Amino acid sequence: MDEKPQSVRSAGGGSGPRVAIGLEDSPPGKPRMLPVWFFVGIILFIYGVIILATGIYELNHPPETVLAETHPAVWWGVLLIVLGGIQLYVHKPKKS
Repeated sequence: MDEKPQSVRSAGGGSGPRVAIGLEDSPPGKPRMLPVWFFVGIILFIYGVIILATGIYELNHPPETVLAETHPAVWWGVLLIVLGGIQLYVHKPKKS
């Protein structure tokens, strides 16, 4: 069996330094990751909009459920929109 140098045996076959993808783009010491709470805020906000839209629809077409006159979908939709907005504001990405 013939012994070949590492550069010939590698899949790339070329010479030169090997650089991991993405490491040369970010400044040293500053990761570009978004906090998971930012995405939680997005999800809360979107769910709030969907539930509020359902609650507004139910104002004209009330369901046959107990305590339907309290319109819980409207209240929960507004609450989720407010909580999602607060979460987005607190954990928004910082500009460098």
